[in-house]
This record gives sequence, C-alpha cells and structure tokens, in this order.
Amino acid sequence: MMIDGVGLNLTSLKDGDIDGADALIGRWKALGCSHVELTARRLDLVVNGRLNVHRARQVIELVERHSIRPVLHAPHAINLMDLPRHDWHVAVCEASIEFCRLAGGHSMVLHSGKVPTADWVDDRDKYRTAERDALKRLGDLAGRAGVRLSVENMIASPRVAGGGMTPYGADPRRLAEQLDAVGHEWVGACLDFGHAWLSSTMLGFDYTEALQAFAPFVWHLHLHDNCGRAPRAGALELPGDDIAYGIGDIHAPMYWGTIPWNELLPKLTFRERTFAGVELAGRFNHEAARVVETAWTFARFLNGEGQLANPYEDMT
Repeated sequence: MMIDGVGLNLTSLKDGDIDGADALIGRWKALGCSHVELTARRLDLVVNGRLNVHRARQVIELVERHSIRPVLHAPHAINLMDLPRHDWHVAVCEASIEFCRLAGGHSMVLHSGKVPTADWVDDRDKYRTAERDALKRLGDLAGRAGVRLSVENMIASPRVAGGGMTPYGADPRRLAEQLDAVGHEWVGACLDFGHAWLSSTMLGFDYTEALQAFAPFVWHLHLHDNCGRAPRAGALELPGDDIAYGIGDIHAPMYWGTIPWNELLPKLTFRERTFAGVELAGRFNHEAARVVETAWTFARFLNGEGQLANPYEDMT
C-alpha cells in the first residue's frame, strides 16, 4: 500500500497548550484522521536538547486515549549544516527520535539544511558532507527506534544582493541527490508540495519533473496549497493580505491555490506506507472536514482506487 494514513497537524495550537492539543486531536479523530502530526515546538517536547519526559507522557496519553497514530514534526530550527551549533541540532534530533520511539511514531520530519549564501558558494561540499554524516548517524539511531527520518524540502530564499541564506533543499532534485548519497534505509524524505511550488517559480525548475525525481525517496507528505507567488518583504500591510493576494506559503486547503493536483498526482509514485499529512494553517481549520476528505481521496487514488475530484469547483 503506497498511502497508509491521513492526518492533520497541530501547528495552530497556542504554544504549550496541552488542553488545546487534547481538543484538537479529538476533533481531527472525529473528522476521520488516522494520524496526527504533532508539532514539537508547540508542545515543548524538547527542552535544552533533552526530551521533556513529563510532557512526552502527557502527549502520549492523549494520542492513546484518542486512538490516533502519531507522527512528529521535529523542531523547525533543526539545521544539520549549522556547524558552529551542530551538537545542539544533533541533540534536538536525538531527543525527538526518543519521543517517537516512546510514542510509537513511525515518521519524523526534520528540515534540510541551509547556510549563508557566501559560505555555500565557497565551500558547499563541506556542508553537504556534514549533513550527510549526521543523517547517517541519526539514521542508525532512528532504525533502532523504528522511526523513519523524513527530510523536508524547503522554500527558496528571496535573492538578496551580497547576503541571504541558501536552503539547498528548496530544489527537490538537489535534496534527492543528498539523500541518495546518504544511502540509509531509515533516512527518506518529506515532500512539501507548497514549498516546492513556490521554489519552482523562484528558482525556475520544472515542478512536475522535480517532484518525479524526488518521489522515490518520499514516505511523508505535506499537503497544502498556495499560488506560487514568492513572498516579498514589506509587500503586505496586515495579516490576511497574503491570502487576498495569494502571496507566499499560505498553507491553504488543496485546490484553493494553483498547484495542478489532478495533473500532478497521476505522475508520482512514493514509497510504501507513505503518510499523507495535511499542513493546514489554523485560519483554515473551518475547512478541515473537506480537507481531510480530499486527502483521503488523494490516498485512495494513489492506492489505485477511485478518481480525483476538486471539492471547490463552486469557488468564484
């Protein structure tokens, strides 16, 4: 089975809100989610590079009580190319893997690395090697815990004259090359469709071809939509304007943006037992029921059952 579960995330939680997590997990379960993607930074699961055992037990009790399967998005700041703080990042990864082991979480997302652009230009091989070596060691730990590491493609940074950061994994083809070089059975990929859509317009690569090259490494999905319009500093006045103008990584329901889902999905084949997670911005939680059903439609289609359909044909 290519897709073995669907779930929403907890990024809309207020920081540290365990009662809110209880309510939201219950709501997602009632809407038909088989899984929930827990957000480590919202739940304080890791403190100072160590597992927060008390909080971990609270969260595990929640997922067990709601009979829902957990996966984890490890802290967003993880950057295995940040050499001055490399030990910090590795410790946070290790604590996150330990949580997954205790909770029975079979997939853990972590971000691919980024470095200052000038350093990337001068010495990219050093940073690639550091990330590969770390992923191999973490893969060994994850394998003993039964946890698949899922390295996520990021969003290209706006070009900044004389500065800025280079997230090499904004191009899924480059991340595929890195994971191929890692060559570890417990290290695979998280495909963020929205990140790749924005990056394709900023970097100029063919979206479908890049995702086809990346797909053989993928066993975790981040489903959401946007309009492929790159964010620009100072372009918008107030929160919500990004929705009105279709700018940036808005994490909208599938089919609200311009990703060509019905043309794209028939061309992609992922690894067995891939988790189809929806990363929905909290402002769109009112659409959760329809989004979950759409994700299940995607899952059934990718598993060779049924057809794709746009549930938002009535949008103006």
